Amino acid sequence: MKVRSQMQSSGPTWEYLVITSEAESPGVLAEYGAQGWELVTVVREFGTRATFYFKRRKF
Repeated sequence: MKVRSQMQSSGPTWEYLVITSEAESPGVLAEYGAQGWELVTVVREFGTRATFYFKRRKF
């Protein structure tokens, strides 16, 4: 099996955002979703805190 790595100059580029907030924060999702951010994952932290990871296409 041969694997090659290539730079994709014409593919999309992404920017990322990491927010730590209260785990039960629908306002966080609404606010950043309205700005074009897509939620990738949520990691629940100690207590009621969580870290939200977002991405969006960079133009």
